[in-house]
Amino acid sequence: MSNSASTEPLAPLRKPALLRALAALPDAITAGVFLVLWVAPFAFGESGVRNGMLLMLVEFVLIHATAMMGATVEARSGRVAKVRVLLGFGLLYALFIGAFAFAFREWWPVYAFGWLLLAKLMRLFGSADSDEARWQRHSDWALTCMLYLGGVFATLFLPLPRLGITREIQPQLGIEGSGEWVSNPHIVIAFGALYFGALAWARWRDFRFPRAHLPNLKKPPST
Repeated sequence: MSNSASTEPLAPLRKPALLRALAALPDAITAGVFLVLWVAPFAFGESGVRNGMLLMLVEFVLIHATAMMGATVEARSGRVAKVRVLLGFGLLYALFIGAFAFAFREWWPVYAFGWLLLAKLMRLFGSADSDEARWQRHSDWALTCMLYLGGVFATLFLPLPRLGITREIQPQLGIEGSGEWVSNPHIVIAFGALYFGALAWARWRDFRFPRAHLPNLKKPPST
């Protein structure tokens, strides 16, 4: 009896360099923006740091949205059906972000949502309907969760340098409220630079967790 039908590949098939670079580009650009803010907090205007903090909250919403959209991609057959459902989810989350932006009298989070959503949709639509693609999608979501939640806790305890976001210029940043991020805004800006930088590196390396670490992929698809 041949075991070839049940044998899983030991390693994922690596994409061409151009596709990996395109997948990494949005996250690399976002990481660069956070790095600039960390060094020069007024490089994008007086509200640059505050906007960066809001961007990380938008990313948290999008991590949840990505899980929902990824499940939709797997449940639907046909690209047209997938596009329709994904547009519906996109509109739903856009309305949520729009209400959030209206409350803060800042409409740029809607554009930030679109930019971050584009980066994630490129991953969803850049893969075919195959077991290899499911592996990629599940690994991507697990990685973003791990990096985001791990980054939140790590940056709270690591002695991160303030660089350009000194205590002297904090009153000029227009940040109101209370909490660790408000008291030490350099933490969330550093978090953004490290988080999106790590995502860009993972996209470029075409990183995937082993199948055994992804419970939904342990069983081969039924035939």
